[in-house]
Amino acid sequence: MFTQAVFQKSFTRVSEVEAVVGELVDALLARGVVDAADLPGFHAAANDAQARADEVSELSDVARSMRWPNVSLRVEPDEPDAPEAVDCASRMAVCHAVCCKLRFALTAEEVEQGVVKWDIGHPYIIRQSSNGYCAHNDEFSGGCMVYEHRPGLCRRYSCRGDDRIWKDFDGMVLNQAWIDDHVGRPDAILLVDASEDGERE
Repeated sequence: MFTQAVFQKSFTRVSEVEAVVGELVDALLARGVVDAADLPGFHAAANDAQARADEVSELSDVARSMRWPNVSLRVEPDEPDAPEAVDCASRMAVCHAVCCKLRFALTAEEVEQGVVKWDIGHPYIIRQSSNGYCAHNDEFSGGCMVYEHRPGLCRRYSCRGDDRIWKDFDGMVLNQAWIDDHVGRPDAILLVDASEDGERE
């Protein structure tokens, strides 16, 4: 954890240096000290950086904090709410356990217990297999292979009321548009609480 925290600090410093160098080049260009032709790669790099910044600015705070390269740890609430019971088995043929494709950070305790796998390249985000599902998802049954030791966020999550997943929960109609547009992207995050503006956090 210490090594990864050092890496994160280093990445932050590199980003700060990039910003300062960009401002310096802009000032030199504006004052005519250098010519744009002398820096052929600068504008392409600046445009790429701006595109990445625009993409990040559209993400929620939670999604932004989990964006690579970052080290992310989740903090559990003092008194976690009990989720509304959902009969997952009866819905599996419709939803195909899409909630197991959503990303989230583990807590320090979950990491230290060593039962739940995390993404080695993106600590400490739940590990996903090449098919996009959580590494603990049984591809045949859709169930959780570490159910008794599943993360707290999984214990507190209920897809009932998650309008990202269900267009009509009772009628078992998926929100296929949201799933197709978001699952597999940085903003497809397992969320539990709903804020006042209706966005899940």
